[in-house]
Amino acid sequence: MTSQPHGLRQELCATLPLDDGEVLLGLVHLSDTHVVDTASPARCEWIELLADDPYWKPLLHMHRPYEALTHWVLAAHVRRLHQQPIAPWSQRPFDLALCTGDNIDNAQANELQTFVKIMGGGHTALSAYGGVHEAGHELGGGEWPFWCPDQEQPDAWKRQGYPHVPGFVARASAELHSSGLGFAWASVPGNHDVMRQGTALPDPALEAIAVGEYKALASTPGFRPKAPLEAFVQQPALFSRGSALRQIAASAQRRVVDLREWMAAHMQAGALGLGQAQLRSGCADTVIDTEHVRLILLDTNHPGGDYQGSIGAAQIAWLEERLAEVEQDGRLAVLASHHGSASLTNTRGDDPERLLAEALTAAAHRHPCVVAWLVGHRHLHRVMAHPHPQGRTGGFWEITTASLIDWPAQTRALEFIRHEGGVLEIVSTLQDHQAEPGSLAALHGALALRFAGTQARHMQGDAGDGNVRLFLQR
Repeated sequence: MTSQPHGLRQELCATLPLDDGEVLLGLVHLSDTHVVDTASPARCEWIELLADDPYWKPLLHMHRPYEALTHWVLAAHVRRLHQQPIAPWSQRPFDLALCTGDNIDNAQANELQTFVKIMGGGHTALSAYGGVHEAGHELGGGEWPFWCPDQEQPDAWKRQGYPHVPGFVARASAELHSSGLGFAWASVPGNHDVMRQGTALPDPALEAIAVGEYKALASTPGFRPKAPLEAFVQQPALFSRGSALRQIAASAQRRVVDLREWMAAHMQAGALGLGQAQLRSGCADTVIDTEHVRLILLDTNHPGGDYQGSIGAAQIAWLEERLAEVEQDGRLAVLASHHGSASLTNTRGDDPERLLAEALTAAAHRHPCVVAWLVGHRHLHRVMAHPHPQGRTGGFWEITTASLIDWPAQTRALEFIRHEGGVLEIVSTLQDHQAEPGSLAALHGALALRFAGTQARHMQGDAGDGNVRLFLQR
């Protein structure tokens, strides 16, 4: 756990409370784990080798040198929370953990099963054999363009300071056992949970490649579509068809999953909020009620594809009905979605029933019971105040928690405390997984920091985005 002291943010409350207050809810916010099958033929890591070309920027990142370790990072966090399920400020047990999406990376069945077995408990493994960490002859002789942990293999990444790690692929591919969180948890879906590479809807041509035995390590010669993002949404198979084919072990478990299967797997592993109503409707919007707080979970994936989100007009109407119920019994409401105000921007299809961030924030402002909005997607820590647009007392806090796949790979403890005089306090504390030195999770941290480079500070956020006490006058 980070040892930084807690700062104070009072944009939504002029006066600090004097009493200790009553703890209403303690939760763990985690996001963007991106459990990934690195050997999948449905991926196109070669795009990362072109990261310096602004033309390809809309599709980054398609590869990270440490991505074979993401499920080990999740397991390390789950293990620590299982052993220490105590909210750090109040020292009371957590009520639940909430994932704000992108639990998996490429919408694959094997990734999904690995994620839910780690969260709910069980044995699992994801093989890294056949992925780009293993150098071969497909790209010709000489220096391997991806990071190869083998000491004897020259590559472009070790020249930049990436280490050699004996037995890396075997260690990353080994079976792990998780005892599960040991307390309640829930999740909303992110774009990577139901779209290929978080961007493309299921496509028959790509699905045939995904479950096959050949993985492309380079693009087709001369391949440079006019608009790369648009091309990926419309014809994703073109990016995985490629050249420099490597023969790998085919697997039917690389098939794409839809939202119903995603929900069913979470239900089976014990996730709250999902039931037969959601499976019948194919809609993941739901509520989780506690004594003092209602959590309202929203699916903000855009039905036309693309990684940015939107929200339906019918969802807004449903949301306002649920908020009206909260106001009748005097409780508080916390919203949760994958996309936040900076990423509810998807206008693909020009559907008037699909709305953007302003529609959601306006609905929240119409209901003063809303005190927080928890989001992910951006892979950074950020806390933003949303004061009431008409200058009235109140507003809400939008809390973005960084990813587990990238630096700083932290979760966030959030404790909601009611004080005298109508003041609500939200205590935010960033949490590390505390994995032992030499472990795969610890190795991930070192590699993720190196990969982040000058962006690490931006992803970590400022002091007011991390360990901070957020006050709201209600």
